[in-house]
Amino acid sequence: MKKKDILLIICLLLLSCAPTVYYVLQGSLADSSQTYAVITVDGAVYKTIPLGSHSGTNMFTIQTAAGYNTIVVREHEIGVVEADCPDQICVDEGFISKPGQTAVCLPHKVLIEVKADNADEPDIIPAR
Repeated sequence: MKKKDILLIICLLLLSCAPTVYYVLQGSLADSSQTYAVITVDGAVYKTIPLGSHSGTNMFTIQTAAGYNTIVVREHEIGVVEADCPDQICVDEGFISKPGQTAVCLPHKVLIEVKADNADEPDIIPAR
């Protein structure tokens, strides 16, 4: 390999990381005072919680026919801390706080999405 080949490879690697850097900055530059969490159960909105103006710690349990999820909202983040699903992936996801982040419990059909009023919605291709 020649010097120019190595330089070209490095440039291409840096360019391939550009979209990731853009989306990370897009999420971190959103005003955290306008973030909120939307909790949906089986496709219907269950609760909307403002995260930017939330202080303290709140805990509540969502009971479905398949089981339960205990959700904690603390300061500017939200997460599932306990569930009776077999895989515990929703608990392992931890707390989320940035627009675009999600926590999902598939067995119970519970979805938590963090959104922001001033953040652009991601491009979505609707399924047919």
